[in-house]
Amino acid sequence: MSVLHSALTFSCLVFLNNFCETFSFEAVVVEYAANSNRFLSPDERVMENTKNYIEILESVTANKSIDLIVFPESTLMYLNSYDSTAVVIPPLNEVVLCNASAQTYPKFLEDFSCAAIRHNTTVVINLTEKTNNCSSEITCEDIYYNTDVVFGSDGSIISRYRKYNLFGEYGKSKPALPNISVFQINNMTFGIFTCFDILFATPAFNLTKQMGIKNIIFPTDWLSELPYMTALQVQQMWSQELNVVLLAAGASNPATGAGGSGIFLGKYGPSEYGLLATKGTKVISQSVPSGIESNDVNNILTNNEDIDVVAASLDSFSLRTDPSIKEHTFSVLDTSLDFISKTICHEGDGETLCCNFNISLGKNTEIVTSDKNTYTYLLATYTGVRTYCGFYNGGVDSCAVVACLNDSVESCGERFTNYSSIAWPITFNSINISGSFIETEHKIQFPTSLLSSIRPLPIDQYSWENEVVGLNVVRTIRLRKAQDRLLTFGIFGRDFSRDYDPHPRQGQTGSNYATSRCYAALVLILCFLLNKLLS
Repeated sequence: MSVLHSALTFSCLVFLNNFCETFSFEAVVVEYAANSNRFLSPDERVMENTKNYIEILESVTANKSIDLIVFPESTLMYLNSYDSTAVVIPPLNEVVLCNASAQTYPKFLEDFSCAAIRHNTTVVINLTEKTNNCSSEITCEDIYYNTDVVFGSDGSIISRYRKYNLFGEYGKSKPALPNISVFQINNMTFGIFTCFDILFATPAFNLTKQMGIKNIIFPTDWLSELPYMTALQVQQMWSQELNVVLLAAGASNPATGAGGSGIFLGKYGPSEYGLLATKGTKVISQSVPSGIESNDVNNILTNNEDIDVVAASLDSFSLRTDPSIKEHTFSVLDTSLDFISKTICHEGDGETLCCNFNISLGKNTEIVTSDKNTYTYLLATYTGVRTYCGFYNGGVDSCAVVACLNDSVESCGERFTNYSSIAWPITFNSINISGSFIETEHKIQFPTSLLSSIRPLPIDQYSWENEVVGLNVVRTIRLRKAQDRLLTFGIFGRDFSRDYDPHPRQGQTGSNYATSRCYAALVLILCFLLNKLLS
């Protein structure tokens, strides 16, 4: 593709995005638990998951037309899938695999092509892609990518996205250049990225800030972490701050902390979301306004769930703990007072972050008995670098009220194991938290909140503000409705200028993939054991 052709394509997409996206579309995101039957071969598991995917598509299109369906990351085939299940992707927009005469590609790709045609639906799946890297006529190695594939309603593959920010995945390769993936459905423009990508500027900001894309597809296998990074919490705060539609489809595996899916409408909040307490499938189907700035948004989530019932059902849902929590500067919230005003500063890597806390409390000590546990709240501030399970290190800024097991900061980001044993004597009548951040393209801040149900606060129950003061931006989050089931409330920021890979590597290819898989599995086991020890 010539430079001129690329520039014209980009200009047309931006034009269409700005002036044509005034419609709604029918979208489905699927939370799905992969078939893990060890008695089936890897290829048989892929075919079983393919059958289940297509049955879900058939069920949701039985009574209405669907424009788009999104399936999660790493549930069609395993995250570390190689050899027999990895596939070569046909050229974009050139091959319709349905009933193709040449059997060059696997049958499951043909099945998805036929399903997209049969139901006139765009279908998004995630798989392991294989390509060949030939340095000479006789020397070739296979390269593997974590890849999202988009089947258009005509059965052809209209887009392919290779995950850029890998969470370990040592048998997979990071593309040499970011694979910015943009495509259209009925004159509406969509971008796509995968899981860990949401925490980084590339490709997320290429799509949203540079290209102005308002509809983002997000297949994920997210492993939730307290206090700032549970799945729905991250999805809501990202969609709200960037003010874009986020279509998040999550893998379901509560034993590892995987789960969380939803359709989020930017500053208007979610239209629907879910987090399964047991391994299974949840289908979320909504009519979504495209170009949310210019549309009346009426289908906002009204959350009538019983928070205690939902929270109790998640007792066994595995949650990791932010390893940097022990480095936060903190102050224990004095609940004997009705009003607290305090500034807490943290210095890290030559930068200082000061957070201002103003909190009004109500108390009901009568509900506390000797057999009940109560959370201790800490006011916490942090600026520095944290590790993401040893796979990557990232710059973080945070100001938050955090629920802890006791007055030790090491206990923050943990839960009492039996929800029925918890009493909630503290009501937060109001919380105002503000912090001043350098206004630069390598920093971004998000509003973060979490209830005991492992859901974020409804978006209309807090405000999120910014004010430019000189070279800085002051971000403020304010609680607008009293809360007594609070786990986290505050500001979570990323500083991309501090990011680095603790063990940079070339793409893992060919014969070394088995060693890489073993290393990745070992790191995951150690990370899991560390979280268990911390909890």
